[in-house]
Amino acid sequence: MPFLIAALLILAVGPLLSEAPRGRVDFGPVLDGFVMAAIPGLIFLEFVPSAVGRGDWSVLLALAAGLALPIAVERSTRRAGGMTHRWALLAGLSGVAIHAAVDGAALATLPADGPVSLPLAVVLHRLPVGVAVWWLVTKEMDRRAAIGALVILMVVTALGYGFGQEAFRAAAGSGGVRLFQAAVGGSLVHVVMHQRAEAAGPLDRRREGWGAIIAVMILLAYFVVQMDAHMDGAGGFLHRLYVLSAESAPALLLAYLCAGLLSAFLPQRSVRWMKRGGGISQAGRGMLIGLPFPICSCGVVPLYRSLIQRGAPPAAAMAFLVATPELGVDAIMLSIPLLGPQVTVLRLVTAALVALLVGWWVGGRLKTAEHVPEPADVTSERPGTSGRLAAALRTGTGEVVDHTAPWILLGLGVAALVTPFLESGWLGGLPPVADVLLFALLGFPTYVCAASATPLVAAFLATGLSPGAGIAFLITGPATNISTLGLLSSLHGRRAAVSFAAVMVALAVTSGIAVNTAFGALSVPSLAELTEELPSLLQQVSLLLLAGLFLRSVVRRGLRGFVGELREGLGWAH
Repeated sequence: MPFLIAALLILAVGPLLSEAPRGRVDFGPVLDGFVMAAIPGLIFLEFVPSAVGRGDWSVLLALAAGLALPIAVERSTRRAGGMTHRWALLAGLSGVAIHAAVDGAALATLPADGPVSLPLAVVLHRLPVGVAVWWLVTKEMDRRAAIGALVILMVVTALGYGFGQEAFRAAAGSGGVRLFQAAVGGSLVHVVMHQRAEAAGPLDRRREGWGAIIAVMILLAYFVVQMDAHMDGAGGFLHRLYVLSAESAPALLLAYLCAGLLSAFLPQRSVRWMKRGGGISQAGRGMLIGLPFPICSCGVVPLYRSLIQRGAPPAAAMAFLVATPELGVDAIMLSIPLLGPQVTVLRLVTAALVALLVGWWVGGRLKTAEHVPEPADVTSERPGTSGRLAAALRTGTGEVVDHTAPWILLGLGVAALVTPFLESGWLGGLPPVADVLLFALLGFPTYVCAASATPLVAAFLATGLSPGAGIAFLITGPATNISTLGLLSSLHGRRAAVSFAAVMVALAVTSGIAVNTAFGALSVPSLAELTEELPSLLQQVSLLLLAGLFLRSVVRRGLRGFVGELREGLGWAH
C-alpha cells in the first residue's frame, strides 16, 4: 500500500514543478528537455531491444506505424496538423493508461517480503510519465484537461492494484495489448518530437540540457534496477552498450586530444605534403599514415573532421579514414595467433588496397574544404606552447565533441542492437557467396575496432564461415558505421556518404569472393571458446571522462541542438 500511494502521488510532480514560483528558476526549459528525452527513451527501451532480441518484428512495425501515420496524415493536408497531434496524443494517453493499470497490478502481485528495489522501480519510472502527460496535454489542450488526464491515470492505477493478479496476467500475456501499446507509443513520440519551442538563449539551453540528463538518469536507474528481468531486452541492450562504450572510450579520448592537437599544431607543410601528386598519390599518403595508428572507427571520426578543416585533400583524408580503423599494430599482433599468418597477410593487403581505392575514387571527387585560419594565425603574435595547448584542449573537448558525439552515440546504440545477430550460429552455414555479401552488409551497423573484430571473426571462422566472408566483415566492420556515414553526410553531403557506402560494400564483397576463389579453405587456429571480458579499469575511467564530455555538450547546446546535429546530417533539418 505505501508504494501504491507513492505511485499515485508521484504523478503530481509535473504540475508542482510547472506551477512553481518563477521568480528564481524557470522550470519550463527543464521540463521541456526532460520530456523530450524521457518519452522517446522510455518507449525505445520498453519495446525495441526486446522485440529485436526475440525477432518479434510485429512490435517494431506497430511502433513504426504509430510514428509514421500522423506524419502521413499531416502531409496529406496542412490543416490537419493540429488535429493530428491531438488525436495522436489521445491515442498515446490510452496506451499510458493501460500501462498505469499494469503498474498497479504489478504492485499488488509483488510479494511483501520481496526486494524493495522492484516496487521502487515501478514508482520511479512513473515520474517521467507523469511529467510528460502534464507537459504535453497542457501544451496541446489546457490545464483542466491535463489535470483530468492525471486523475484518470491515478484511477486506473488503483483499479489495477485492486484487480491485481488477473489484470497483470491478462495484460502481460496479451500480444494484442503489447502491439497496441507499441503503436500508440509511436504516436506519443511523434507528438513529443514535434513540439515547437521558442528560440532559447544560453541559459534556457543549459536548463533544457539538464532536464534531458535528469530524464536519462531516471531511465537508466529504472532499467538497471530491473536488469535481471530485462536481460532479453533493455537490460541486455544496456549491458552491450556499456561494454561497447567502455571499449571505445580510451580511443575516443585519445582521438579528441589528437584532433585538438592537429587543429593547433599541424603545420601547413604537412597538409601541403598530402596535397602533392594526383588523387592516387594523395590517397597513398593518407593510407600510409593511417595504417599503423591503433585508433578505431569511433576515434578516427573527429580526426578526419580535423584533417578536412585543416585543408587536407579529401583523397588523403578519406584514405586515412578507412586505413586507420582497419589495422593497427595491436590488431596485427592479435591476428597472427587468432586468424593465422595467411589470413593476417590477406587482411593487411586488402585493407591497404581498399583504403587506397576508396580515397582515390570517392575522396578524389570531393572538393577540398576552404581552410579558415585560426584567429592566432591572423595576428602578428603567435601564442606560446601553453596557449596553443589550451586552445587544442578547448577545440578537442568542445567543438569536435559537439559535432561528433551524437553520431558516436547513435553508432554505439545501433551496434548494441544488432550484436545478437552476429552471435547466432546459423550465420556459419550460409553459402560462400551469400555469406560474403551478408557479412559485408552486417559490418556496416556494427561498431567494432580492428582489434576487437579479430576474435569475433576468429569465432565465426571456427564455426565454418568462409575466409572471404571474414575478410569482408573485417573491411566494413571497423571502417564503416552510422557515425562515419553521418559525418560524411554532414561535411560533404548525402551523395558522398552513399558513394562511400556503395564503394566500401563493393570492394569488401569483391575482396571476399577473390579470397575464396583464389585460396579456398585457409588454415585457421582452433579456438575452444571466446569469452566476453568486462571492461578494464582504464576503460571504465575513460568512459566516465567521455560521458562527462558528452553530458557537457548536451548542457552547452541543449537537447535540441545536440540532436539537431543528426537531423542536419541526415537532411531532416526542415
